[in-house]
Parts: sequence; C-alpha cells; structure tokens
Amino acid sequence: MIRFARAFLHFWADFLIGDRLELFVGPILALLIAWLLVGAGLPGAVVGSLLFGAIALIGAVSVGLVARR
Repeated sequence: MIRFARAFLHFWADFLIGDRLELFVGPILALLIAWLLVGAGLPGAVVGSLLFGAIALIGAVSVGLVARR
C-alpha cells in the first residue's frame, strides 16, 4: 500500500511540477500577490496588468535559465 501511495504522489508531483519548479510555484505566488493587492483595494485592471506582467516575467526567467545551461 505504501508503495502505491508513493508512486501515486510521485506521478502527481512529476505531472504538476515537471522539470521547472519555477513554472509551478511562480504563477501560484503571482496569483496570491494579486489576490492580496485586490484585497488591499487596488483596481482590478491594475492588478490584472501586474499579474500578466508577472506571469510573462516568470516565463522569461524560466526560458533564460534553460538557455543558460
């Protein structure tokens, strides 16, 4: 049973995270920050633009890290 549970968790970790951890964690953190900014009273259009920029930056950083290898 433990072997099955370990294999199941390994599958989901590999499926969700894959090769690039920053592409899994980055958007989650960006969404969390956007949620906090909306809660602080920033207009949705501003937060949406910041969120778009953050996601684009995360993607660019990930590509840059792979290209540097």
